[in-house]
Amino acid sequence: MAKQRIGYFEDSQDPEAMCSRCRMCELICAFHHHQVGNPRRGRIRVIALGKGEDIPVTCLNCEDPPCLKICPTGALHRLQPEGMVTVNPDSCIGCAMCVNVCPVGAVTIDPVEGTASKCDLCQGDPQCVLYCPAKVLRLTDTEHQAHFRRKSYARSLIAAIHD
Repeated sequence: MAKQRIGYFEDSQDPEAMCSRCRMCELICAFHHHQVGNPRRGRIRVIALGKGEDIPVTCLNCEDPPCLKICPTGALHRLQPEGMVTVNPDSCIGCAMCVNVCPVGAVTIDPVEGTASKCDLCQGDPQCVLYCPAKVLRLTDTEHQAHFRRKSYARSLIAAIHD
């Protein structure tokens, strides 16, 4: 079974179908999980790449998650059958070892609770996907995401040939 994750799907041919830097995903995530308007408490981060390019980053639910392996208390665990890695804040000691090994920087330490925090897909109904104004965030699986990336790459090759 393919792991579910939040995918970022932009269309460089359509400026309306790209991250607009509104950071609504961060805000809605923080509100959904903590009922606060503090984007630092969200479990998704919009990363500024420069030149007006930003990209939302969230947990990839890795096939072999290093965060799961390194956690000394077992606070991180995989839910079955979804395969999603979640955090039990009652077991977390805030050591940040999971933060240090996450390949995409998706695990953070919550600034208020002092425990690990990562995307839990809002238990199957990700609010960032629902509220993204540009509709570039989607709940997807690894196979669908790979298919979209191949199509996007093929379009960029065709555009380069015609330029």
